[in-house]
Amino acid sequence: MGLYLPVLYGTVREGRRSITLARYVEQRLAQRPGVRTRFFDAAELPFGNLVRREWEIENPPQEVTDFVREMGEADGFVIVTPEYNYSIPGALKNVIDHLFDEWHRKPFGIVTAGGIGGGLRAADTLRQVIPGVRGVTVPSHVPVRDYAKAFNADGTPVDAVDLDRRLDILFADLEWYAKALQLARKESADANS
Repeated sequence: MGLYLPVLYGTVREGRRSITLARYVEQRLAQRPGVRTRFFDAAELPFGNLVRREWEIENPPQEVTDFVREMGEADGFVIVTPEYNYSIPGALKNVIDHLFDEWHRKPFGIVTAGGIGGGLRAADTLRQVIPGVRGVTVPSHVPVRDYAKAFNADGTPVDAVDLDRRLDILFADLEWYAKALQLARKESADANS
C-alpha cells in the first residue's frame, strides 16, 4: 500500500511567483516510489475568510466535501508557502483552520519561499500552527532563498542539484513519519474497536 501525500499551496495573491516552486515540489514528490500526490491550490479551494468551519456548514458545496474527504484519506502533507510579513499568508491559515480532524496525527513537510531567509519565519509559524490542529511537523524543512531568482523562465531550478537533494531529505522524513503514524493510527483504531 502506497502513501497519499498531497501538496498544499498556500497563497492566493495575484502574480504569485512561488507557484513555480510549488509545482516543482509536486512534480518531484510524484516521482517517489510508492507515493501518490495531488496539488491543492488555496486560490482554487472554496474557502474564504473563516466564518464557519467545514463541519458547521449546512449543506456544504461538493468542493468542500471533496476536499475534506481527500484530506481525511491523506497520510501526510507537504505545505509550500511564501513568507508574508514574517508569517504565513492568511489564505493558508484559513485552509488549515477550516478542517480539524483530518489533520490529526498526520505529518507535515514544510517548503518555504522568501528573501534572504528563505521563509524561515513562515516555517516557524507553521511549527506553531500545525500542532494546534494535532498534526506533526517533520524535523527537516526546505527554505528557498531569493525564490524570485531561484527558478529559470522555463520553471526549472537554477540549482536543481541542491534543491533536489534537500527535497529528497524532506520527502524521506515525511514518508518515514507518514508510515509510522499510519501504523500508530491503525493500532489505536484497532484497540478502540
